[in-house]
Amino acid sequence: MKKTLDMQLIYKIEFNTTNSYFKYIIDTLITETKVNAQCKQYKGFILLIFEEESKKIEDFFGFLEKKLPVSIFLSKSYVVESISDDFEELEDKKVKQNISLLTNDAIKNIIDTHDIDFLNDIVKITKGEISRFETHNGLKDLFLPSREIREDFESRGYEVKLLITNINKISELFDVSPKDLQLLCSIERPLVKLKFKLLQNKNKEYASTNFVYAKIPDDKETVLFSQALMEKGIDFLLYVNDEVYQDGLKTTYFQDQNLIVSGDKGLFPKYDYIANAKFNSSKDFFDDNGGVYKATIGQIGKRLVPSAGVYFSQNSNKSSLLMNLPSKGLKEVIAIPNIHNSLDNCIEEISEIDEHCERLVNNYKKKFPQYFESEVPQNVHGFESIINMCAKVIGMDNAKEFEDMALSVTAKGGIQIDMKLVNLDGVNYLDYRRTVQSIMSYKMADVDNGTLTYSFYESLSEFICNYVDEVAKEIKAKDVVMTGNMFSNSILLSKTHKNLSKNYNFILPKEYPLDY
Repeated sequence: MKKTLDMQLIYKIEFNTTNSYFKYIIDTLITETKVNAQCKQYKGFILLIFEEESKKIEDFFGFLEKKLPVSIFLSKSYVVESISDDFEELEDKKVKQNISLLTNDAIKNIIDTHDIDFLNDIVKITKGEISRFETHNGLKDLFLPSREIREDFESRGYEVKLLITNINKISELFDVSPKDLQLLCSIERPLVKLKFKLLQNKNKEYASTNFVYAKIPDDKETVLFSQALMEKGIDFLLYVNDEVYQDGLKTTYFQDQNLIVSGDKGLFPKYDYIANAKFNSSKDFFDDNGGVYKATIGQIGKRLVPSAGVYFSQNSNKSSLLMNLPSKGLKEVIAIPNIHNSLDNCIEEISEIDEHCERLVNNYKKKFPQYFESEVPQNVHGFESIINMCAKVIGMDNAKEFEDMALSVTAKGGIQIDMKLVNLDGVNYLDYRRTVQSIMSYKMADVDNGTLTYSFYESLSEFICNYVDEVAKEIKAKDVVMTGNMFSNSILLSKTHKNLSKNYNFILPKEYPLDY
């Protein structure tokens, strides 16, 4: 029989991280199939280089399609004719990532080769009690959906999340897109914000709003426990982590790009090839690079070109609109105030603006006295403090409820919420008093809360676009950079992108989180 001639084929997989665990998976599959191929990793992509018979290459890709897991860092893949010598292959620095490589084969092997008795935990859970469950990563408290238990944990400052033990049942509880499922089932096992179907959370046993962060099992112990729970008909559990446990990356997506909102697990420890240094956490990385904005432009080689943009964080007291000039570095243009977490103080400041505002406050207290019976949450900063004020004056508990209401609204456009500036000691600040006062004025006119919450993010986007555009034109910048976890909000991100991407190169972090 005549031997088929070998052919060369170069296959490029766009991969937006320099971590090496995905290359390791591909190398294992190459060894398993005995195909004559090399896997090489570069910054931003992975190459598969074949010197093999066409039939074996075809068979390998069929095998790859079945065996290769999805990753949050994957994007397009395609055949290329050649690879430029300008690209330098990344040296494997042997940094062990904090991630369990739960491929389908690995999960099957865990279930087939381990037999752990979870009867006591399951009995406790089915009785409506809390199971203290230990994994090699730390402790989890797990319980059946219960408004009483959930609210107790939340009152003590814990974030309650959802563990999906049976992914086949997910569409019964949530409105999920293919992209949601892809993120949930990716090898990194991230947390994904899911929206409940109508009436599925009507008694608030799962969450205080229509959304919850959810994930599927991400380690050996949780895989086994989830299998045992699923066999007992328990498809979903709520849980909280102990303080030291890394619970994975919080993710979202925008158009074709997956975004890491926050988190370290599966991302750190990490070797950064630009800094030529190893970082153990996102905090280490951002602190060492002068903050989130500087770190982002450094990663894409933009520190020595002018740029305009923002670092808008829900948690940080350093949110601001910024410009970067090669000769002067980073300069703050507009600051977001770090306000007192006091509703009484906020209302007093509004009433002192002018006589109209004083009348508004007096009339508002008469019409909505119940909104002033409790204070805003404490120990928060920046945008979260401001949004808490906006939430309280329309009868909501906090910023989370405010944002989730906005995300539930289907609208093409809202109303104009005031986003004005005030100059204090030579610094331009967002005048949060005017924003809260504007919302109060509309509420007095009986505008519904859905419209008000949606309009807040739409108006904030307009604020960003106007001033970023102004700054970019002034410094002749072609790049606009969006950082901070405020951009995990799809309303804010989509509307900001729609306007600014017309004239500028719109930049979001790819390899690192949006925020600390």
